[in-house]
Parts: sequence; structure tokens; C-alpha cells
Amino acid sequence: MAGQDFSLQVLGKSDEVIRTDTLTELIAAIDRMTAQATRSLRILAHDTQPEIYGRESFANLLTDFIARRHKVAKIQVLVADPQRAVRDSHRLVELWHRFPSFVDFRQLSDEYNRTREDFLLVDDIGLIRRPDPDSPMAITTFRNLNTGSDRAAWFDEAWSRGTPCVALRRLSL
Repeated sequence: MAGQDFSLQVLGKSDEVIRTDTLTELIAAIDRMTAQATRSLRILAHDTQPEIYGRESFANLLTDFIARRHKVAKIQVLVADPQRAVRDSHRLVELWHRFPSFVDFRQLSDEYNRTREDFLLVDDIGLIRRPDPDSPMAITTFRNLNTGSDRAAWFDEAWSRGTPCVALRRLSL
């Protein structure tokens, strides 16, 4: 069976709800949505998931987004466990160090750490939800008016109570 085709999906316009079942489909959805970002990306991830968010092609999409939309671009990454990024080099962390005005990391506080889902929210309207962060199964909507705003509010509250990821900061000597 051929994978999902996301090439016709338009952020803010396409109403179709699409389920991904493979890592290839999930990455295609993430890349298509990220490429269309105009204001913000919010990433909730239990670890930094280098197989998804640490790819060079994803880092290039984020760099392009920052270059295109440098007056308003904002990328927030909220992680439950940053240790994987501490242990291994990660392109998102490199972008954070390179573009600290546009990319920021925080660690989930204990009160929000119980949630199991991961998600990517683009411009508060495009949403990719993964109920199980260990699975590539996701629900993708490029125009999600209801759940997108709920996830944005939840993310903002969790972000405000999160702590800076001190472990990911470079030591200045």
C-alpha cells in the first residue's frame, strides 16, 4: 500500500483528517506542514526524537522558516526528558544555539509530565497529534479550528510553568 500523499494539503485550508501509520508518513506530514508555517511552531515531545525532529531536512525547513519570517518566527520545543539530546547531538539544539531569538526549549514541569501525547502545532491551526510518542501513528489536520486552539492554550500554560533546559545550554568557557 502506498503511503499518504500530503502534497495537496494546505495549511489553514485543507479540512481532511489524515491518519499516519508509518514513520515515513509521519515525517512527510511534519515536513509538509512545517514548510507552510508563517508564524509559529510548537513542539511537545517526550524526548527530542532525533529520528523525527533531528533530521537535517527538518532543520533546513526550520532555518528556511526563520529566514522567510524572521520578524515573527517563533519555535518552541517543550520536552519531558531532554537527556537524549544531552547525550547525542541534536539539530534542534544546534538551531537553538544558532538562533536563540527564534528557537527556545523548555522542560515540562512534573504536573504536565503525565500527558502521553506528543504534538506539533503550526500557526495554531495545523496539528499533528501522536497519542503514543513511541508510535508513528498520528492524526493530522492542516486546518483544525477546535482542537488546535485547545492545544495552543494547553501548550502556553505548560510552557509558562516549564523550566529552561539548563542541561542543553552550552558551557561558555
